[in-house]
Amino acid sequence: MNDAFSVTHMFLLGWPVLSVLLLCSVISISVILERFVYFRKRKVNVPDFSQKVEKVILSGKDSAQQCAQFGEPLSTIAQTALAHVNRPKEAMSLAVDRAVRMQINDMEQFVPFLGSIAGAAPFIGLLGTVLGIIRAFKTLSISGGGGPQVVTGGIAEALVATAVGLLVAIPALLAYNYYSTKIRRLTENMEICADQILEILTRK
Repeated sequence: MNDAFSVTHMFLLGWPVLSVLLLCSVISISVILERFVYFRKRKVNVPDFSQKVEKVILSGKDSAQQCAQFGEPLSTIAQTALAHVNRPKEAMSLAVDRAVRMQINDMEQFVPFLGSIAGAAPFIGLLGTVLGIIRAFKTLSISGGGGPQVVTGGIAEALVATAVGLLVAIPALLAYNYYSTKIRRLTENMEICADQILEILTRK
């Protein structure tokens, strides 16, 4: 019972910092799950696309609808190119480039939050650590030296803040690096596929 009380009391003492870390954790988990679902629906298979794209575009059978088989984001890029097929090459190239950049912006949505949380959470935890140690020494000075038990609450609060800060930062950092790498690879593949589309349409 005393242990439960001491733990509760410890969290109550550190609630300003711990509540911020809890909010960061909720945001981080939400972004990780949302982007996981998002990227599961978006794949760029360059070899498969290369085999199909010319046949689809040159078939003349409602090519825009057939482009849907590529899946996002290639479907949108291919349809954008087809919508500008009768315009000058420069205009078509700009439209496709704009479509690629819009897809990149869409993929990057919310990901910077993970980087910010990964960078800020350890420092927020460090703030909690400093406040806990200050509270411990203040308690010690007031008590006039009453043994280790006098400062254990403040030290425990400091250690908890540090641990929670790291627990929030590490998953956010791993997810940020993973999604950043995925976005970079998808971007490179989208640009390859966009170049193939333009090459096919400009020699029709």
